[in-house]
Amino acid sequence: MNEYRRSRRHGFTIVELLVVIGIIGILLALTLPAVQHARESGRRLGCANNLHQLGIGLQSYHASVGTLPPAVIWWPKGEPLGFGVYPIGVLDRVQMGVMSNRQPDTIYANWVILLLPYVDQGALQRQFNFQRPISDASNAAARSTQLPSVKCPSDPYNDELFERGAAHGVTNNFYARGNYAINVGPDGNCLNGGALPCVQGFFIRGSNLLVDNDQVWGSGVAGVNKSFGFNSIPDGLANTVALDEIRAGIDPLDPRGVWALGQVGSSMIARHGLLDDAGGPNNTSPYSEEFIGCAALTEKLGVAALVAEGMGCYPRSPDREGNIQAGARSLHAGGVHVLLCDASTQFVRNEVDAHVWHAIHTRDRREQVGAAW
Repeated sequence: MNEYRRSRRHGFTIVELLVVIGIIGILLALTLPAVQHARESGRRLGCANNLHQLGIGLQSYHASVGTLPPAVIWWPKGEPLGFGVYPIGVLDRVQMGVMSNRQPDTIYANWVILLLPYVDQGALQRQFNFQRPISDASNAAARSTQLPSVKCPSDPYNDELFERGAAHGVTNNFYARGNYAINVGPDGNCLNGGALPCVQGFFIRGSNLLVDNDQVWGSGVAGVNKSFGFNSIPDGLANTVALDEIRAGIDPLDPRGVWALGQVGSSMIARHGLLDDAGGPNNTSPYSEEFIGCAALTEKLGVAALVAEGMGCYPRSPDREGNIQAGARSLHAGGVHVLLCDASTQFVRNEVDAHVWHAIHTRDRREQVGAAW
């Protein structure tokens, strides 16, 4: 009997097992946030590095060409669909569903496509047909190429293709996503050179918007058919933003964050300062972004879903929509990355002073920025 007792092995009781499981659960709960934080730190570092590499590419482009690239190449002159109010660069015939032989696509290469050879993507640039609009079938493979160097690893939506014009029945017009946009300018919603007085608004060349308008630019670093050299940035390269981080669209109908499409919201940001409601990083105004497709997107997902995602937009009636306003956004906690014209990157907090944010997005207004922004 004694020998039997000595040889008997004791197992875990139910209570002991529950205690062990509870301890493991607590340890996992304590460890998981640290693991997630480490992963996000790595993603954030990768995001900033991608932006820095684009900055080096912009420096090389400038050294070769003598200017930074235009935000987009647009052709021909004039905007007959613009009611005499919208200049070139604002309306997207494919996205509006009005493209025809009489009204062909007018959007050609944008700043990313022009920059490709300077970021080791010369082979990809050679796939683009520069003689045809970006929507042309000859550009289908190139424009839908997944390009890791223009993506922020923190954005889970940037692998989904944008279906341009799908809301109006356009098919097979797919575009890959990106997370960086060129700074067109934080200016107000008016045109210098138009019929009405305009203070701190955008500039146009060719005052007849229907016929002869061929350039649009603001106080940023690039415009529609408009380029700037570093000598046009008296505010200083280290004080002027070239590129901002943006978020990729959250649905195939959402045109935001599309690297090969030269439109505000896709690869350009504008009206993102003091003078409008898209100012500051990760602006929380539910209607701060205005682009063609917002009405269809809102009808599909609902205002509440877009606002909850931090991706609200202003759903005008479809026939009055325009690509006219978008700001900097990210999925990082607390702020966004920006690329300055000297190729350095900064992480700017959401709480940045509104005047400072506006000032760093103007190239020649000579505002006082300060050293601590």
